[in-house]
Amino acid sequence: MHQKTKILIIEDDTSLAGTIKNFLTIKGFEVYVADNGATGIQMAFSTTPDAIVCDINIPVVDGYQVYKILNETPATYSIPFIFLTAKTSLKDIRTGMQLGADDYITKPFEFDDLFNTINTRIQKRNKILRANEERFNSLLNNSPHGAFVCQENRFIEVNRNLAQYFGYSQVEMQKTSLIELVARADKSKTEQAVSDCIASKQKEFTLEFKGVNKFGKAIPFKLIGGYSFYKGKDCIVGNMVNLDNAQYSLKGIDLSNDDLQELGRAIELFSQDYNLISKDLVEKLSNIYTKEQKEPSPVLVDLSEREKEVLIEICKGKSSSEIADTLFISNRTVEKHRAAIVQKTESKNMVEAVIFAIKNGIISL
Repeated sequence: MHQKTKILIIEDDTSLAGTIKNFLTIKGFEVYVADNGATGIQMAFSTTPDAIVCDINIPVVDGYQVYKILNETPATYSIPFIFLTAKTSLKDIRTGMQLGADDYITKPFEFDDLFNTINTRIQKRNKILRANEERFNSLLNNSPHGAFVCQENRFIEVNRNLAQYFGYSQVEMQKTSLIELVARADKSKTEQAVSDCIASKQKEFTLEFKGVNKFGKAIPFKLIGGYSFYKGKDCIVGNMVNLDNAQYSLKGIDLSNDDLQELGRAIELFSQDYNLISKDLVEKLSNIYTKEQKEPSPVLVDLSEREKEVLIEICKGKSSSEIADTLFISNRTVEKHRAAIVQKTESKNMVEAVIFAIKNGIISL
């Protein structure tokens, strides 16, 4: 089923917000409504809308602050942001546009104008995302090694080199799975490596295994893969090197690390897999949500002491490798704790988990 385009409305005038929601729903959008800036920020992270329409004069935090926070967060900075306000002076309009907002609509307005503005901004963003996706495809297909994206254990993207390794066409490869191409003796360890990578959002893992091509011939491979997020779902991005190929001896096999990282960067330009949270952003979120809720309500979230330690380090703006060094644990362990924190707080991403922890007094910063 085709997924509806999602719009977030942040407006404290409940009558106007309801009218906008009804109008946009009739136009085929899935609409979410928040009646203050703090709720709007949280809903932006939980719903990942395709566009945001936000009044400036809203309680808790104003529209300008909402925009600044979402613009500082990689998961939300590219979402089209449209200010909606009764302020009509050139100074007010200039303030909003200088911040970097995509558009500015003044009240009263025609609903068709709002609809056209939203559509225009979404189409512009989609054009940019398509350009980034084309860059990814170029990197994928120009890699000197076998390159792929594997999602739910199926190949969704493969380059010509990988298809040739196994004797299939690229179309045939996309009808099969990684595990199907692994020799029986190596299936278990390959499945485990892929499962662990997805579960812990591990950015890089290395695996050697025997593959079986279309003609039944066993071929030794070295796979360097890592977690990413592609077209809305978890995936593995990787490179495979045919160890029987004389062009690539075991000595010079560093080659695929750089390719993998470049592919990952290209994917993340049009995905929502973003881990790093700045200390400045956490401080702003803390100021908002500790003021919003003076008395934390008790919640049944059983974070371990180590998970709390990892969460505190995340709030200090540290990367996974920096957290690993600080806590004397491996990167892989850090990623497992990250995944556990998101899961236990029933969040969709780490920023939402941080907000949850601040609001409910799970950690003190």
